Amino acid sequence: MALEFTEQNVWLLIASAFVMLTIPGVALFYGGMVRGKNVLNTMGLPLLALALASLEWVLWGEAVVFGSSGAAVTPMLMNHTFAAALALALVAGALVERIRFAFFLVFGVLWLTLVYMPVAYWLWGGGWVGRLGGLDFAGGAVVHITAGVTALVAVVLVGPRRGYGRVEMRPHNVPLSVCGGALLWVGWCGFSAGMGGASMTAVTGAFVAIQAAAAAAALTWTVAETLQRDKPTVLGTVSGSVAGLVAIAPAAGYVGPLSAIVIGIGAGGACYMVVNFVKPILGYDDSLDVFGMHAVGGTWGMVAVGLFASTAVNPDGSDGLFYGYPYQFGVQLLAVAAVWAYTAAVTFLLVKTLMADMPARVDQEAELVGLDLTQHGERGCWV
Repeated sequence: MALEFTEQNVWLLIASAFVMLTIPGVALFYGGMVRGKNVLNTMGLPLLALALASLEWVLWGEAVVFGSSGAAVTPMLMNHTFAAALALALVAGALVERIRFAFFLVFGVLWLTLVYMPVAYWLWGGGWVGRLGGLDFAGGAVVHITAGVTALVAVVLVGPRRGYGRVEMRPHNVPLSVCGGALLWVGWCGFSAGMGGASMTAVTGAFVAIQAAAAAAALTWTVAETLQRDKPTVLGTVSGSVAGLVAIAPAAGYVGPLSAIVIGIGAGGACYMVVNFVKPILGYDDSLDVFGMHAVGGTWGMVAVGLFASTAVNPDGSDGLFYGYPYQFGVQLLAVAAVWAYTAAVTFLLVKTLMADMPARVDQEAELVGLDLTQHGERGCWV
């Protein structure tokens, strides 16, 4: 059946092109932050996530979440595929520099099916959270909380990198990460503004909200870093913008510009605190701060929907999309709690089961030499 030529379908196809930038954006953003001996492996994991998610979503993901076969091509199919790929790619960022490529391959196939797809059904596919009125415009819970909570559970079970806390593990190429962050910022406009299937009025508002939140979070992180360390880092500013992008994802189509700025400020401050203070205190080795950025940012964004969502911003709300405060706030809290608990429990069981049958991490020699050579027989950086 031919697709109907409507402005919404045209926009969704354009958005799909933007969304494609998110995976190379993650690969570059993460690739620049690891040590040079692990750059290719780190960039390869998001590409592996894309390959896995693409096949899984067409073969059974679309049917599990939305009850339709992947063979029935719709403008939303590509966006949902990349959302699943992004979630898995983010998980990889927590485990880089010690995870075996084969282990991540098996883990990824099972995680998408057992964790990501059920949560996507709850919120997007007509599941119980959606029926209660829970809102997640573009993946605050579905993508970011699942990825962030999974990251925390996985790194605790797999263990820290050898030498963590004693050996310097500085980023080998910050400009690479800046380029990746820039691609994420652009790709987010397609990812967040193209996920909800909303009216063009809501999509236009989502664009503005995305820009406002990312900018506010970037400046908030920069100010916080300046106050703590006297000098702001470029990587910190880029990280702040990513925190804002994460937090606005669930709210982009439901809030106005001023609310988006508040959401961005909250994300920049909260994520900065977790990454720079909570993580060192607790001592877990989340290599690229996936928990601190995505679980925390996604949680704040989901809660913020309950505080700031407005029918004045999104005309679609007039048909019962929003239930108003305090009901909406309560439903958002319930959704967050449910996704956190389910994701943590299933991830724990999945990782423990897999680790009983296959090694999760490379051996000591491979970790010292670097995963580029030992896992792939290639060298990505000669420094």
